[in-house]
Amino acid sequence: MSTATRTAYPNGAARTDAEAVAVDLDGLPLVVLDLERARRRYQALREEFPWVDVLYDVSALAHPRLLAAVADADGGFAVTHDQALPALILAGAGGRHVLHATPGAHPHEARAAYDAGVRRFVVDSPRALDVFVGAPADLRVVLKLQPEGVPRPAHRAAVGMTPAEAVAAARAAHGLGIRLSGLSLTLPQNGSPAEYVAEIVRAIGVAADIEAATGSRLRILDLGDGFPGRCDARQGERAELARAIRGIVAPATSGVIVTAAAGRAVTAGCLTVVDGGSEREVDTAAAAELIDAGAEVAVLDGGASLVQRLPLFRGRGRLDHRTVRRTTRT
Repeated sequence: MSTATRTAYPNGAARTDAEAVAVDLDGLPLVVLDLERARRRYQALREEFPWVDVLYDVSALAHPRLLAAVADADGGFAVTHDQALPALILAGAGGRHVLHATPGAHPHEARAAYDAGVRRFVVDSPRALDVFVGAPADLRVVLKLQPEGVPRPAHRAAVGMTPAEAVAAARAAHGLGIRLSGLSLTLPQNGSPAEYVAEIVRAIGVAADIEAATGSRLRILDLGDGFPGRCDARQGERAELARAIRGIVAPATSGVIVTAAAGRAVTAGCLTVVDGGSEREVDTAAAAELIDAGAEVAVLDGGASLVQRLPLFRGRGRLDHRTVRRTTRT
């Protein structure tokens, strides 16, 4: 079964020259989402990392059929900018299995997310704690840690807190009655198993320092977005990373919940541009450019050839669901 529509599409990252795909926007070719393949890729991640609660990063692709498929599989979600949660709610996939990781959320945004069922919020600076003063008792805060030794562009500010800042923020949160539940890591999209291991070990040390300072034990370790890093393309390294997570964190006996947000690892190989009789695979950034220009999105949930089914796609009317993008606050 296939459907064609223009749909909400939050794009979580700027497109780089290396990722660019040449497309003819004047011709507006069809963007095809292979839902069955995305479903299989998501399920494979969950099976290969059984000790990790693999969340789907809504910023990768927010098509309602994809979000519904993750929700139907009892999967969770991560929202990393302020337009992702509305797309999730619109698809009927909101609720308690959502990690809210939008930087610098305003109080009204946090309240709206809580009212929508979100209970876990990531904060990336001590001043962001003020939003959660007097929050309901079932709301939990996760502190974002800066990565150690991971290079970043000089023009970009560091994301998250240093270990010392995290401990100080935990003390402040304790004094304000804010309930902390864990730590969140920041790793590059191509992070290696060694980088994951180093950051996990470091986070465990920070969690121990927080427990000593506040008397509260942290129960969530979020591995951040971009999971599983470069292991997505290196099958052997997936098993290595899975063993490392189990061995270091020992989720079955430690009582720690390990979460991670995967986006590219779910959507890779699932987006195709069809133009006339030709088709080519594209990444989410190239697909977003086409969708923003008004291209139709066809959802393929079966095994038929794209070219064979192209007349069916083109015969359907367009719907006025515009794409949505990250907004910049001033």
